[in-house]
Amino acid sequence: MLSNHHYKMLKKFFLFFLLFISIACNETKKNETNIQLDTIKVKTGSKIVNSLGETLTQESRKLVEDWPEYKVLDELINDYYNITNGDALLKAKDLSTYSQQLRDSIRIDILDRSDIKIRLNVLYNTSLRLADMETIKTIKSEEIKTEVTNIIDAFSAINSKINNILAQQNIEKELVNFEK
Repeated sequence: MLSNHHYKMLKKFFLFFLLFISIACNETKKNETNIQLDTIKVKTGSKIVNSLGETLTQESRKLVEDWPEYKVLDELINDYYNITNGDALLKAKDLSTYSQQLRDSIRIDILDRSDIKIRLNVLYNTSLRLADMETIKTIKSEEIKTEVTNIIDAFSAINSKINNILAQQNIEKELVNFEK
């Protein structure tokens, strides 16, 4: 039979054990699921939603319609306007590959300029940063969101520059016609 002292110790141990189990069980979150991506855990329940960036004008769309690398990247970027953290990281390798292909394949003479190349390099480097995040064990959702926003901003800057180049070209044509 247990002595009174042993009984009290056993009772305290049992209460401590119950308290520990209840705390451990309460720390699991019910609304968020986690997926394992190589070595990191990413909350998939949170969506990254960005406002629509600058798009190409109708005239600019006609200009890039024979640039397949642009079209592929444009379709992939559209996914990033409303994407989960996990999907953003899963697609990051493709994004960096397509960004590199776009950067290395300027097919339109009036776009083969340093200001376009700089913007393409920014997009490529930003996409590489997102791809690198997949390997970081302690990456936070907010950091992924920031990088996705930077990617959308970089792509919008490319679109804006293409639109501005064509607008400038049209103004110059009008000036030449006006002077005649």
